[in-house]
Formats: sequence, C-alpha cells, structure tokens
Amino acid sequence: MWIDRESEIDLLAYEPFAELVNDILLDEKMNPLTIGLFGSWGVGKSTLLKLIQDKIQKNDCKKDKIICVPLNAWIFEGYDDAKSALMESLLCTLKEDKTVFFKFKDSIEKLVKKVDFFRIGSMAVKHGIPLVTGMSNPLGAMAYLTSNKDTIKEDAKKIIKEDSTEDEGSMINNIRSFRQEFKKLLDEAKIENLVVMIDDLDRCNPDRIIETLEAIKLFLSVPKTTFIIAIDDAVVKYSVKRKYPKVDEEDFGISENYIEKIIQLPIYIPELSESDITNYLLLLIFELYFTKGTVQKLMKKLMDNNLFLEGEKISINAINEYIGDLKNEEYLIQDSYDDFEKIFTIISKTSDVVSCMLKGNPRQAKRFLNTFLIRKKLGDIYYRCKENNIDYSILAKLVTMEYIDKDLFRELYRWSVKNKDTDEITELRTITNIVNENKEIPDEFKKWNDIRVLKWLKSDPKELYNKNLLKYFYLSRESLNINYNILDNLTIEERKIYNEIMRTTHKAVYTRQIKELKENNKIKSSKIILAIIDSFKENIKLIDKCQAIYLGYEEYRRDIKDVLKKITKIEATPLVCGVLNNMYRVDNEAFAEVIKQLKANNVSDEQLSIITKEDKDVNRSTRI
Repeated sequence: MWIDRESEIDLLAYEPFAELVNDILLDEKMNPLTIGLFGSWGVGKSTLLKLIQDKIQKNDCKKDKIICVPLNAWIFEGYDDAKSALMESLLCTLKEDKTVFFKFKDSIEKLVKKVDFFRIGSMAVKHGIPLVTGMSNPLGAMAYLTSNKDTIKEDAKKIIKEDSTEDEGSMINNIRSFRQEFKKLLDEAKIENLVVMIDDLDRCNPDRIIETLEAIKLFLSVPKTTFIIAIDDAVVKYSVKRKYPKVDEEDFGISENYIEKIIQLPIYIPELSESDITNYLLLLIFELYFTKGTVQKLMKKLMDNNLFLEGEKISINAINEYIGDLKNEEYLIQDSYDDFEKIFTIISKTSDVVSCMLKGNPRQAKRFLNTFLIRKKLGDIYYRCKENNIDYSILAKLVTMEYIDKDLFRELYRWSVKNKDTDEITELRTITNIVNENKEIPDEFKKWNDIRVLKWLKSDPKELYNKNLLKYFYLSRESLNINYNILDNLTIEERKIYNEIMRTTHKAVYTRQIKELKENNKIKSSKIILAIIDSFKENIKLIDKCQAIYLGYEEYRRDIKDVLKKITKIEATPLVCGVLNNMYRVDNEAFAEVIKQLKANNVSDEQLSIITKEDKDVNRSTRI
C-alpha cells in the first residue's frame, strides 16, 4: 500500500517540470526569484519538490555552489510569529550545514539574534502594547515587557537575552540591516544560489500563509536566493481576501495583484487527464510488486517512447517488451508474478470506470487503491476457506461504485439485503439489462441514469446481480454506515430548504417547494428528498409530503414504497389510507407489492378497500 507522502520514483512523469526549474536555478540572471509551484491538493507538489532537490544534489559541477534547503511551513503553525519562525528555521538549517555554511556560524548566530529582536514587536502586540510602539521600537517594548508581570517578563527573556546589544532603531532600519547582513553572509559563502523550498504552506491557516509570504518578500529575498513555494493558488487568494477584505462591491483583483508582487514566476501543475490517472493507477500496482530499479527502468522507457504524451494505456505486453521477462525473480519483490498479473488486470478494467471520479488527483488515486487493497486483505483473512473466498474483480467493482456515488452504493446494499434469500438481486438485474440492451432508462431508475454509473453497469463483471454481494459489503461496513443520517450531511443551504418544507403545513405550498427542487441548480435535490423520506420512516404524519415526492419524482417511488410496507394497522388511519390510495392510482400494478405487505401487517380488509378503491371521488380532500 502507499502512504501520503512524496514518492521516491517519478510515476507522474513530472521530470520535465523538474528539469525546467533546474535550468532556471542555473541561470544567474534569474535571481533573486520566487517561484510558485501552483497545484491543487494532492496533485503531487511535494513529489515535484523532491525531484527538483534530487536534480540539484546530483549536479556535481555546481556542488557547494547551489545549496538547497527544504522547509515544511506546517511546522510554523504553532508559533506566535510565523515570519520569525521561518527565518529562524532557515538560519538554523544553514548553521547545521556541513559543506559551506559551517564556517560562518558566528554570522548566522548574529542573524538569529536579530530574528529574536523582531519577535519582540509581535509579543508587544500580543500583550497589549500598541502596534506602532512595539514594531518601531522593539527595545522600548522589551523594557516595558520585562518590567511588568512575571509571566510577560519570562516570555520576553525567552526571546531576547538581557545582555542583548542590539541598537535601538526603527523597524525599517532593522529590516534593512537584516537584509544587508543576510546578503553579506551569502556573498562570503561564495555560493551562486540558495534555493529554499517551502512545502505544505496551504495546510496552514490564512494568517500564517500571509506572514510566511511577507517574510520572504521583506527579509529573505536578496541576490543569490530563489524561493520555491508549493501551494494551491486558490488557498493563497482566499488568505489574501481574508487578510484584506474588499471595502465595497468593486473587485480590484487584490488577491491576484498580491500574488504577482510576491511570486514572480508561477508554474502551474495541471491536473492529470483520465488516461494519465489510469496509467498512474497501473504504475502504482507495478511499483507494489517490482524493485525500485525495475520501476525506474520502465518509467524511462515509457518517457523515451512518449507513451504519456500520446495518451496510450499501459499494458502487460508493453511492459514485457520494455523490461523483458517479468517473471524473472530478480525483478519481483513480493508474492508471485501471477498475483501481479491478476491485480493488474483487475485494476486495468476498473480504472476505465473510476478514473473520471479521481479528479486528476494522484493522492485520490492512491487512496482508491489503498481502499481496495485493505478490503482485499480483510477478505483474505475473513474468508480463508476456498469454498467461500472472494472474487477480487467483484470487490474492485463495488469499491468503484463507492467512489462514484455513495448513495447508490448504499442502495445497492439495501437491494442485496432485500434479496438475500433469492438467487439474484432483482432491481440490479433489471437496470443492468436495460443498460446493456441500450434501452431508455425508466424514471424509476432515474438516479442511475448518470454516464459514470452507466459505464459502471456495463463494466466487468457484468452479471453482478446473480452474485452474493453481502460478504463484500461486510468488508465495507465503515462506508455503508448503516446508521448514516442523511440530515446530518446536508449543507447549510440544503438544510434551510429542508426545514422550510418540513415547517410548511399548507399542502399547495410544500407541493410547489418539492416540485421546485429539481429546478434548483445550487443544491443537490436528491439529498433533500432522501432526507424527507428518511424522516418519514420515523413520523407517519409526513406521508403527505412523501406523496408529493411520489407523484413528482418517479425515481424515488421505490424508496417510499419500502417505507410504506412498514405501515401497521394502527397507523393506517382513514387519512393515511386516502393518501395511499392516491399513490395506488398512479400505478396499481407497481403498488401491488405494498398491498401484499400491508396484508401481512394485518391491515384490515376495510382499510385495504379504501387504499385500492378505483372510484375517482374517494377521499378527494387528501389528494394533491
């Protein structure tokens, strides 16, 4: 399986990006410079940083000339002052350097003391001294702090030693002095470029993000420095807007302008295409079974043959052609070649369906495979007996549905439970046959009329409906969450609409509200409808509202009928019977299963006669 960290092998074909950045770092005219590696969460920014670092370190002709310092911004999250934390972390890393900067420990220590000096201004503000006083005259602030409460005094002493000889002056002069001495340090070290790579900045809160960017701009961006910041630019924009909100409705593009001031060279890492994600899934499986050298050899062959550029899908035949006999024990690191071939083939088929759901995101791809492999290992443990073992292709198909639509995944589970004493899952067989015969999807199965779901239904193994799926669902209990509360998962806007419908007592009003759900593109109407049906399970009085759904949304009739089957003789009041009659009239043949179950619930013949009455005038007041 795979853990959530940068990969040691470039399975994403990011080598061209690393080479581009390396060329920029070698160009003396291009510093000082701040590079932004922009990409969404999980796109592989950390992996790219690692590739860049490896290129720098392998460049023998620039050894001791280009120094690379990787920093993780997340470690600054607990500090009062992120600016100072960043500078101090960088300086301490340089002080520990064994190649170049070990000769300049005294100079570095002096800069560290200046950083301590800057932190006083932030502490002054924390303890109530006006911002101008604290930042323009840190020594005055320190004198105030150390002369007051013992706790404040101790805090101040932790930052600046009492024998500090730092000259008093304005913050501007102090910044200028720090920059000059930092530049002097780099000159004396005779390096060509100090490359500082900052990762995980988008995991920090907005204030920390802005403070870190400002520290780079104000203090550290001097000649012979290059900062590479890996971050989601959407997070930066949000942070800027939080820090500098609009004064009116006019949008002056402050977030874009701010980013342009800080980051001179943006490099955008694109999301992977569906074919890229498909190949990435297959390469991850290959990495699981073969040695690091074998994987690297394969990647080089794939790059040399432009497979990624042409969007071709990796196959076992192609791998054998590039690598040689994959059954060679020198290549394999675990299990047998047969196990690899089986899992590779399963994921190859599954990837065609699931790749569109992984949003071009390598991290999501790893999580999908981890989910599958965890379930596979659990299945191997639970079902050791050969006569009760699991089919990995069925398992992979169900995990895929879980990623496509969790609501349909849970519905498939309910169908499996309902048909557990039969030879097949009736509903799944019906929709599968309709799709495979390219027939029009009836409204009853409208929820399944999604291009991704239809592709899933057509994928192998096709005849899933005649399999015992309950043992596979047992391995997925945490996702099924039998006690799952739909209401708890509504957004604020969805909950607002749900509450309005539930509070409304006028039939015409809530009927209109329910009808308008399908026209509202800002919310997921299915969640609200399912929440109403879910509430109906606990409150028979909501039957009128479910009637509105039953008449207006054919795809939810099966869900409502499953609840209606639980109505008892006591609950079947004349009003309830009248509403049931309205539903019965829509399609009395489809309603027969409800009538059959109501009889089993001891609902009387008199009550059933009201429910099944054909007279159009029956209980007109209850009809919508």
